[in-house]
Amino acid sequence: MARFAKPLSPPFAPLALLACVVASAVTGAACSDESGDDSPAGSAGAAAAQAPGASGTGTTDNPITGAGTTGGATAGTSSMPGAGTTGASGTSGASGAAGMTSSGAGGADPAGSGGAAGASEAGSGGNTGGTDALPPLPDDKALPIIFVHGYAGSAAQYASQKMRFVANGYPADRIIAFEHDGAGLDTTGYANALDPIVDRALSQFGASKVYLVGHSRGTFVSSTYLGTAARAAKVAKYVAIDGSACPSQVPCIAPNQAMFSGQKHVEVCSSKESFAKQYEFLLGEAPKVVDVVLQASPIVISGRAVNFPANTGRVGASVKVFEIDSATGARAKMEPEAMFTLAAEGTFGPVTVNPDKHYELELASDGFTTHYYPQRFLRSNDFVRLTSGPSDSPSRTNTNKSANHSALIAMRMREWLASDVLEVSTQAAAGDQPVVNAITAAGGAVNSIAYYVHDAAASPGDSSLAALPYFSTQPFQYGVDVFMPAAEPPTGVITVRNLPRGDMSKPQVLHAPNWPSSNHLVMLQFDDFPSE
Repeated sequence: MARFAKPLSPPFAPLALLACVVASAVTGAACSDESGDDSPAGSAGAAAAQAPGASGTGTTDNPITGAGTTGGATAGTSSMPGAGTTGASGTSGASGAAGMTSSGAGGADPAGSGGAAGASEAGSGGNTGGTDALPPLPDDKALPIIFVHGYAGSAAQYASQKMRFVANGYPADRIIAFEHDGAGLDTTGYANALDPIVDRALSQFGASKVYLVGHSRGTFVSSTYLGTAARAAKVAKYVAIDGSACPSQVPCIAPNQAMFSGQKHVEVCSSKESFAKQYEFLLGEAPKVVDVVLQASPIVISGRAVNFPANTGRVGASVKVFEIDSATGARAKMEPEAMFTLAAEGTFGPVTVNPDKHYELELASDGFTTHYYPQRFLRSNDFVRLTSGPSDSPSRTNTNKSANHSALIAMRMREWLASDVLEVSTQAAAGDQPVVNAITAAGGAVNSIAYYVHDAAASPGDSSLAALPYFSTQPFQYGVDVFMPAAEPPTGVITVRNLPRGDMSKPQVLHAPNWPSSNHLVMLQFDDFPSE
């Protein structure tokens, strides 16, 4: 039931407490809230991290990829709601880029992405065995939901929850992500940037109030926003996920790790158990659908390619969508199903996809290419995020690169723990790399949602499973030394087999070509829910 907590002593979000929330996600130590409230500030909090992918772009002479598109200056604004138009940007300076991302069930209009008009079709028709969404909820119940991510976060932390809401009849365009600079601690600046996002949602949908959902640092931003009476009057209910305490201004619940046995900080944001709590609080009844299952109607994806962690668009980069062989990751045909040159917001899509097939999303900029290999798309998703960074970004500069070994990142919005299994193997013309479990008993896996795997400079050609420098010291990241032989063009297949804790009966397996790390990165995007 709703909690009306006592107000916090000013300032609401002291930097010391916020820093503790970020640090506690790595160490597991709890932070204490000076207010004495028993809400989630006392639980291990912290940054819903987006895995930093090294991306970039540019032309490539690889005969498999074909020619890329040059470009790559970074942008200072984020994507906008509605039909692909450019709209409310956020604050400048320390607050970084801010904007809101939403679209209808068909995905965002590509006119805002600089790509082709209309939905590109990689699949069509209905999906056999899929289920229809429940009848649309009435407007007075389905108020706009605005999700405020945490430190190093983005819309990706709420993608599965949006699918669940939509399956229960919630209009897709009413679920909005407020994306802002994920690296700073300027809660006041971010709260100010939230103003136009809320006002635009109210105007767009003719609503008198919105629902606000914050996660981690996003709870500090949200509570700072709610600290002004005029702002609080625009919010009907507030969900504070594993961060600061519930403020007193509006009805609020605070799902945290203590409520969900075995779940960590990011999983508390993305799990179906958390969804059920959120839905029942906001709608006044239990959801009828909590699992992410295949939808019957055509599946449409769209999203943004962003610089991690600033959430600025990868302006000038290119995104291509390829159908691939599910058993090898090799492209099924040379021509992409869709391609986009990115404008300032970094938006791409929409693309209609076939749930029986796997796809590669290629992001190219500045002579560097990141290859994203997600699991099969079961439902429409306009919160697809391709995280990356320019050539001088920490993820790029700290990755040991070579023409003879591959580098990959395995990522999901659910922490990998010691009880998980993440098996990596390579079959290549230059020699095979035997199966190793990248999650070792030595630790480091705890609270990691981004697993960096590549050959360590200290032990070239050897899979020691030792912790990689830099990555193993970052929040929600870890790095493991595994030598995966590579070639240009690729002559082998990297296989990563994830056995999720709690349901190891459904192994999640992704395959990718053994691209060389000298100018390529492999990003494997695993679902945060059981799927095959």
